[in-house]
Amino acid sequence: MGRIIAKLFCIICVICLTAASVLGYEKGPNISDAAKTGAETMEESKATIIRLPWHIYRHYPADFSKWDAAAAGFKGWDAEVRDLDVSRCCLALMHFPDRGLTPDTEWGPDCQNPNYLGTVEWVPRAMDVVTFRMPRLIEAAREAGILVAHVGVGRRFDTDAPIWDRCMEEVGEAPPKDNDVIAGTAEWKAQHSRDVFDLPRENPPNVPPHKFTLPAVFIPQGDDIIAAQPWQLHRLLKNRGIDHIIYTGWALNWCLWFSPCGMSDMSRKGYLCSAVRGGCVAIENKESAVGELNLEYALWKTSTMYGYVFELHELTHALREYTNSHSE
Repeated sequence: MGRIIAKLFCIICVICLTAASVLGYEKGPNISDAAKTGAETMEESKATIIRLPWHIYRHYPADFSKWDAAAAGFKGWDAEVRDLDVSRCCLALMHFPDRGLTPDTEWGPDCQNPNYLGTVEWVPRAMDVVTFRMPRLIEAAREAGILVAHVGVGRRFDTDAPIWDRCMEEVGEAPPKDNDVIAGTAEWKAQHSRDVFDLPRENPPNVPPHKFTLPAVFIPQGDDIIAAQPWQLHRLLKNRGIDHIIYTGWALNWCLWFSPCGMSDMSRKGYLCSAVRGGCVAIENKESAVGELNLEYALWKTSTMYGYVFELHELTHALREYTNSHSE
């Protein structure tokens, strides 16, 4: 009797297994397959990570014993080596100037276009950043696959048209304009320009025409994007899964904070906004010129209000290492 029951049990098992196969019942989860999938996902996420110092201003703790100078107790600048996901950030190039780089804007008393100089004390520092510092970072970013974004600008070069047209087609129609503003008056704006900048100035006769130009590496190419307005930049970045904007350009304490597509606009959209020390120029004044104190203030404010600060040489080196490791 026991043998008969055992045989019947075996027959039932065979029937059940056959039915499951015929009817296409799914197998239960395979633990080894799940672990393999998880490991592959982790490896994919690591594939876009670089590690480098993130510079942070530790705006604490106050030293109460110093009373009105309590900020003297702050820890100040610090850095931590952290991950940076290159697939979620972009290198923003904003308002890099060409003044001082063309014959008609020569920096000095023999400038053929003196109205270009006016109050632009920053020209020598901008020339240094544009000529010697930024090209290597832009090249390293492109080679590593970081999106290069030309922000706060429209079409400027003969070769811009295809990239500009592609970006404008992607962003679509503009949002409704905010008309709840006052117009202001041209008179007080003109008066303010005269009071503060002594502008406009008259150029001497026969001033040569100026054609805007920059080194080739600054010109939009390939998969670069161009955005003149914050809503355009937001849509382009959102479509690409980017949430961290690393700013370079002129001037950190002016356009990069307050012009369209600057940190003030984009931080309100939820983006982390950082800056590159060595890739930004600040506007200085009589009191700050020696030591570039306004630049130091601007880096502090960027760190405490908008995001982090990266050193140009550290970011460039990390990107080059990332590229080299993926080309082996």
